[in-house]
Amino acid sequence: MVIELSEVILAADVGPEELAEVVSRWFRRATIVVICRCSVDYRGRASSRARGAVRLLLLKQDGTVAVHEASGRDPLNWQPKADVRVLTTEGGVLLRATRGTPREELTVDIRGRAWVTVVKLGDVGLELFGREDDIVNDIASNPSKLVEGAVLVAREVSTPYGRVDLILRSRDGKLIVVEVKRGQADVDAAHQLRRYVEYYSRLGLDVSGALVAPEISGQALKYLKDHGLRYIRYPRS
Repeated sequence: MVIELSEVILAADVGPEELAEVVSRWFRRATIVVICRCSVDYRGRASSRARGAVRLLLLKQDGTVAVHEASGRDPLNWQPKADVRVLTTEGGVLLRATRGTPREELTVDIRGRAWVTVVKLGDVGLELFGREDDIVNDIASNPSKLVEGAVLVAREVSTPYGRVDLILRSRDGKLIVVEVKRGQADVDAAHQLRRYVEYYSRLGLDVSGALVAPEISGQALKYLKDHGLRYIRYPRS
């Protein structure tokens, strides 16, 4: 039984020139799903390379570009709200997804033919129960629930980089900057926490940082470890 969806604009086996045309035409107008053989290069906060393999390339309507493999929940690599350029090469397509702040570039080298689907997906969101404010209030009322012996110093503190959810003081007198997320914490949240910590460090304060959320992506967890920050699961198990 074949189910036809009116939201599906295109589903086809295409060559390099056709693929480049599809991406150029539909990027940010619809979601583009590509199954292809490709290698992936990333340059930005760090650098990485994934050799050629069959992968799933996802270009969302908001500009997010993600590359997935056969296993794992998180993408192999991704760029949020990127600018995309496509170039045809001999026997393939070169797709570059870039953003300026921070400066990052994801390059996907697609070889040979690919299966592409273009579809208008829904965007109704997820109904969540509980708010970030509820988590912040809970921690503020009992900071020891998060870090044993900690006390509340301030909450909703404005900085040049945004508003810090909570600032605690540990038993040894060190400040703890706390960034709270009610859902899964991603790399952007980890990067935001780092900016807060670096800001207070430049002021000469002894400070550490903690990202608090029910769950965290693998990329975000690695980012925290690489920069001497920590993740605290909420609620504590």
